[in-house]
Amino acid sequence: DAVLGDLDAIELVCLWSDELGTAEVWYRLLNIGVPVAASAGSDVMTDFYRTMAVGTTRVYANTGGAVNWPAYTSALKDGRTFVTNGPMITLEVGGSGPGDVVEGGTVPYTVTVASAVPFDRIELLVNGQVVETGPGLADTGTTTLSGELDLPTGGWVAARALGGETRWPSMDSYPFAHASPVWIGERGSVDPSAAAQAARELLGALEVARQRLVAGYGAVEIPNLTARFDAARDRLERLAEGR
Repeated sequence: DAVLGDLDAIELVCLWSDELGTAEVWYRLLNIGVPVAASAGSDVMTDFYRTMAVGTTRVYANTGGAVNWPAYTSALKDGRTFVTNGPMITLEVGGSGPGDVVEGGTVPYTVTVASAVPFDRIELLVNGQVVETGPGLADTGTTTLSGELDLPTGGWVAARALGGETRWPSMDSYPFAHASPVWIGERGSVDPSAAAQAARELLGALEVARQRLVAGYGAVEIPNLTARFDAARDRLERLAEGR
């Protein structure tokens, strides 16, 4: 569904999965030009004594000041967001923020993180690769990573804050926050080499998923499901070949 452009959002921050592992999948989808929005969810069962609090993981959306559900969901879909289990992160690249577009070339960037808990580091990413790293916080406070960035002609820029031990009031496995991407040139643009590499890696994952699907259904005919997989494989093969 994601490869074919029919997935709106991915639960990047969740208590029952690893943020960095999910992020690696998300980066590959972004790299093939699919603007999947980042979301978050605690999936808390409040009648069970040892689960975390509701809202332990959250997604914040920039609604431009509007306080209503349509404005929130529109901002979420457009990627004017960040996800977190504690730290608050903002990103600006060439005057543009998450969900917006910046032109290629050399541009200034600023990542600011405010946190009630310590964390290890800030990382700036271009097309899924860490290009700049800065120190985190040893205690409660605010820190900034800034500089200039040489952008490729296509793809995206994002930032994350992460690492270290969890302590109250955080309840996840480690501190983590991720700003949604700023797109280069246009929303859904790609760097050809990054897109081809991501497509090849997604092809491997797709084949494993298809094998599990077929094994699960056994002798039952599932032409609609297999056709869906075939369509996704066809698109990925074209991207992997640079078409």
